[in-house]
Amino acid sequence: MATNVIMPALGVAQQTGTLLKWLKAEGQSVSKGEPLMEIETDKATVEIEAAASGILTQVNAKAGDEVPVGNKIAVILAPGEVATPPTLQDPHPRMSSGAGSRPHPSLPMIEGASDDLALPQEKGTTPAAESNSPVSPFIKGGSKGDFLASETSPPGRTRILASPAAKRIAKEKGVELATLQGSGPEGSVLTEDVLRAAQAQSRGDRPVAPTLTAPDVVPLSHMRRIVGQRMTQSKQSAPHFYLSLDIDMTMVVKVRTELKERGDTSIPSINDFILLACARTLKDFPAVNSTYTEQGINVHADINIGMAVALEEGLIVPVIRNADQLTLTQLAQKSRELADKAQTKKLFPLDYEGGTFTVSNLGMLGVDSFIAIINPPQCAILATGRVAPRVVADEVGMMIRPMMTATLSADHRVVDGAIGARFLQAVKRQLEKDVL
Repeated sequence: MATNVIMPALGVAQQTGTLLKWLKAEGQSVSKGEPLMEIETDKATVEIEAAASGILTQVNAKAGDEVPVGNKIAVILAPGEVATPPTLQDPHPRMSSGAGSRPHPSLPMIEGASDDLALPQEKGTTPAAESNSPVSPFIKGGSKGDFLASETSPPGRTRILASPAAKRIAKEKGVELATLQGSGPEGSVLTEDVLRAAQAQSRGDRPVAPTLTAPDVVPLSHMRRIVGQRMTQSKQSAPHFYLSLDIDMTMVVKVRTELKERGDTSIPSINDFILLACARTLKDFPAVNSTYTEQGINVHADINIGMAVALEEGLIVPVIRNADQLTLTQLAQKSRELADKAQTKKLFPLDYEGGTFTVSNLGMLGVDSFIAIINPPQCAILATGRVAPRVVADEVGMMIRPMMTATLSADHRVVDGAIGARFLQAVKRQLEKDVL
């Protein structure tokens, strides 16, 4: 029996998916459970497995196509089955290689799924079409109020903007307008430009038109476009404020060293200690574990910590659910599992939806400190740098300690400065005294 391959719904708010590539060519045999294709949504890139064994046929979507959820994009024929001509279900296929189309989903939403991290979509809007209106050949703003005329050129040649006076003088002086870089509006050539060029010519210095190398244009991936939209949304809608402090990581370093000396094969990372400290602290600071809405502030009962993971195509934030209820060992195992799934494109919506707070750590890249943008709709994010030896002073004297700078970005609509400061101090105490 033939099995249809459809664009899957990987999230409740997902309307389309982008086919990144087929992992099997048309006509090849495929086994049930074998990776069949890579799909990109607004939050992740996922490998989709074959739902049946057989021969891949009737492929009607290519790499880069954006396909509505539920649309058939191929068929898997059972061994020995003969292909039948495909039935044309939609005389106007809604499939696009561009990011501008916004087709409606063809499958119902999945009940009970979380859409906390879904980017809001405006209904009934379409991207503005590019204007095809002709540009006026006359532009005000030339030297001494002159109108700028576009030099009429045959097809294939660049049109030159120059004032009538500049054109007349150029003809008299024998100056080639195409060699000049104009100083007027839109790069138009003015009278002064022609006179300067004529003087240079009389001295034997012919002006040389600059050579500009066109930039390489790298098309935006679906993930990169969504990351850009979400970060812009966050900065424009949430009034950020920032708090930083230094944390003495002596106890964390000591515990990790003891575990290594004991021969433990699974050593929690520095980031695992930070994640656990934040999870435990959030229990006492519900405002930092909240979401702003126009109807009110949603205070989340669960503490679901997001951990930012950098991928080649963008940023993904897997979520450790109920992190406050885990031991250090359990949390370390879960963070490694999610990081591996992110790198191998095995994440599914349950792995990255529903986060209530995020930690972003760039310490492994040698960064001392940085400021992070809040991951909407959350109200706070903690950015941490590397653990490095620094000279510190106390009542005894000067000493060298392994120190780390932590910076909290918070939404001032939900969190006040004093609350943010007390939260940071509590995280500091966890890491300096209560790491286990």
